Amino acid sequence: MLSRRRFLKEMGLAASTGFLVRNPFNRRTGIVHAQKKPASIWSVDAGEVRVSQGPWTILPAVQPGIHLENLYLRMPDGTRLNAFLYLPENLSRGQKIPGVLNTTPYRNMPRNDSNFARNGYASIFVDVRGSGASEGIPTDEYAPQEHQDTAAVIDWLSKQPWCNKNIGMYGTSYSAFNSVWVAAAIKPPALKAIFVRAGTDIRYTDDIHFPGGAMLMVDNSWAISMFHRNVMPGAPDYDINSQPSVDRWETTPWLIGFLHHQLESPYWHHGSLAPDYTRLTTPTFLAGGYLDLYQNFVPRIMKNSRGAVTMGILGPWHHSMNVPGPVLDWDRIQTRWFDHWLKGKDTGMLREPRVSFYLPRWTRQSFRYAGEITGEWRFLNEWPETVFVPPNRLYFRPDPERPVAEALAMDSAPAQGGGLAELSGPASALKLRYYPATGGNHHSLGPTGTDGYYGLDNRDEDVWGLAFNTPPLREPVEILGFARARLFVSATAPVANWIVRLMDVAPDGTSYLISRGCLNGTHRRSHTNPEALVPGEVYEILVQLMCTGYTFDPNHRIRVVVTNADFPIYWPSPYMMTTTLFTGGDRPSHIELPVLPKLQYIAGNLPILAESILKLGKSERGEQGGDRVQAYDITYDAVRGTHKSFFILGDDTIWCRVKDDDPATASLELSGFTMSEGSTRRVEARVEGSLRSTVDDFILDVTCTLLENKKVVKTRQWKDTVRRELV
Repeated sequence: MLSRRRFLKEMGLAASTGFLVRNPFNRRTGIVHAQKKPASIWSVDAGEVRVSQGPWTILPAVQPGIHLENLYLRMPDGTRLNAFLYLPENLSRGQKIPGVLNTTPYRNMPRNDSNFARNGYASIFVDVRGSGASEGIPTDEYAPQEHQDTAAVIDWLSKQPWCNKNIGMYGTSYSAFNSVWVAAAIKPPALKAIFVRAGTDIRYTDDIHFPGGAMLMVDNSWAISMFHRNVMPGAPDYDINSQPSVDRWETTPWLIGFLHHQLESPYWHHGSLAPDYTRLTTPTFLAGGYLDLYQNFVPRIMKNSRGAVTMGILGPWHHSMNVPGPVLDWDRIQTRWFDHWLKGKDTGMLREPRVSFYLPRWTRQSFRYAGEITGEWRFLNEWPETVFVPPNRLYFRPDPERPVAEALAMDSAPAQGGGLAELSGPASALKLRYYPATGGNHHSLGPTGTDGYYGLDNRDEDVWGLAFNTPPLREPVEILGFARARLFVSATAPVANWIVRLMDVAPDGTSYLISRGCLNGTHRRSHTNPEALVPGEVYEILVQLMCTGYTFDPNHRIRVVVTNADFPIYWPSPYMMTTTLFTGGDRPSHIELPVLPKLQYIAGNLPILAESILKLGKSERGEQGGDRVQAYDITYDAVRGTHKSFFILGDDTIWCRVKDDDPATASLELSGFTMSEGSTRRVEARVEGSLRSTVDDFILDVTCTLLENKKVVKTRQWKDTVRRELV
């Protein structure tokens, strides 16, 4: 391996004096390496992008054998983007390697992320415009200018003297969304492959906005929390007087834009691959987790993007794609993918199954731990059609042992429900009183909870809806795909949400959430032109549940729960009401399950890491310093009739509130901060924000404060009142 001095000499650069630094971003390792201040940047201007030394004149240590540079990439309009470039230190003059790009708004910092560089790639992390140490204003999530910047970076990277002109994009969540859109809509010539996890193809319904036309509640806190991250001055100097820092205060809170676009419109089409999947022709690897809210895009893109080579994995994971187990060796998988498309190596990957999915089954987990979920991997070359068109119907039937009158949800008692059967029964009508605080066992769209990331018992919530159960199963039932519920309903109010939850009920009565779906009844025909409900009129609606895979074991029951609320997931509809669910006769409400047919599975093999146990609680923080504990609680004020969900997630504290007798006055509040603290200076950006509702309006109030050494430097407040559009 070349020494640092030899490396610089080979590149025609002078070696400067070294210095000793402890890596502050991975304090647990305590590794100390000699780092040398770069004499100059050996990357060159290319295309319309100009390159210069980035803001970091002293770089933290990285793993031996990795060359790290901090760059400013000047975009065609003059805006500079902060980037960290990782290269193999033994790269010789004349050697050509591919590049891989990750773009993020989450304040890019130097990291010990050297897998790509170790495997012969140039890996670059870029702060998107208006975030981290990049200049500009972050006008919105997935802004068009942001994607144009990405295309310019790809062009620049491909034209470097050490690049073989083949570039890949990769990332999870925000980075995944950008990767898919840039590949499909902008199509940079040098972009040859992407590897994305936890993404989406439909922003309006499948991002944290309006699933089924119902507005999300707690997940909208993300848009408020991004504000203190965006206005925080850039590392490492945190210069509060720099022009980029001043410009950040011109940012409009993203939530304002979301509230002004409550209906599906061209605003949401930008960044959404659907409905024109044919635009995607770049080889694409997709992955998602059942315990997340970003898994639907995997089978949909693979089915509809026939012009692209695609492979996909669905597993039992949360948004991190690492918990619970089994945990895959993602570094190895994506390196093989890029080796094929960017290096031209025959890795054998395209001869392996295109479709890999895990079928978990009921697993009891101990409180505050998430281990490995029992199940098995299956492999195919195509998604079965049953994933998209569920073939098995189970009809809702009132409990024959209880008169319908006793099954009604009265003021002081929860609803009942009945059974699930393959044949519809006689006509009946089950009434359900709207309890706005129904829910509370989950703090994300994915089926997660405080019981590790898996296995929270929902039976205490099931009784507040109409619950329908099969008899104990005689044999396993395997499902994969999108379940959907066809309901015949009426309401006594003009706006009502219908939430359908698919549950696994164990022999001991434990009820575990498998999947959920929601439809705002005013969106029964269209997300662009909602129609108010006429009290008493019966409507046929279709509620699609999120994609999942699961095995129901013998002696377990399949349960379907119908409610009109799922707090704090969905924003409560504003009117007290009673809804009616019609079953049997000519109004046969039912669930359609994507039961797997008998298939000929093929051999497959995935690299799985050793089983590990994740304890929820303290999580290491980099820029902010110190540790924070994750917490989650829900309380009920019996005097006021108010339900409050309380969260501490990283650096944000979130409160969600709703009253039993006044759902219109629900609220979301957030208090969060981003902070850098050194020996003599502390810079902190704080945000206090609230979103409240009335029957007619949403009212947003956000205040951001910048502090230096605990003294207020700058404060700004944003207020907006937006009309509710049948939400």
